[in-house]
Amino acid sequence: MTYTPSNWYWIVGGDESQAWSSAAGTYVPATDATFAAWLAAGNVPTRILDAAELIAVLQSQAPGCSVMGLMSLAQAQAAQGVSLGTAYAAACAQPVSFTTAGKVTKTFQADPGSVQVLQQTLAGLSGAQATPAGFYWVAADNTQVPFTFADLQGLAAVMLDCGWIAFQHLQTLKAEVAAATTVAAVQAIGW
Repeated sequence: MTYTPSNWYWIVGGDESQAWSSAAGTYVPATDATFAAWLAAGNVPTRILDAAELIAVLQSQAPGCSVMGLMSLAQAQAAQGVSLGTAYAAACAQPVSFTTAGKVTKTFQADPGSVQVLQQTLAGLSGAQATPAGFYWVAADNTQVPFTFADLQGLAAVMLDCGWIAFQHLQTLKAEVAAATTVAAVQAIGW
């Protein structure tokens, strides 16, 4: 059989009573029927020094494979922290709904680039505390929406509120991850 890292078996640390199955994402006993059939087909599991080395192999050769079962609790917590951080960033970048003083309700982009442009615009107009005649902000659907300085401030506040809610949720989840006592409990915590 051709080496396929996402569907392979490893003997970790010389323990022949079990093998790591990348397809199952867990250790299987040496008596596992699927493992036995795989061996009967002429395959030979790869021997590997330890779980850390196998994690490195799988992350580089089969990035879609779960390695959580190979991780210590601390490693799983760190990995889940990274995953939650990514989810938090995505949550903060979701478009927001805002109603202007002129009673126009639209959805506006809130990705980091859009937030930066809004901050720069507010800073640039802060001296006058007003927008120039004909000033508009572009909605997510590309509509040019007339905006006052107060509208810019209001949109910034909505974005801040959404980010604050996401941040509070992140902190709750991070506390749950830190309090988890098993790798399975860590894995069960998601955005």
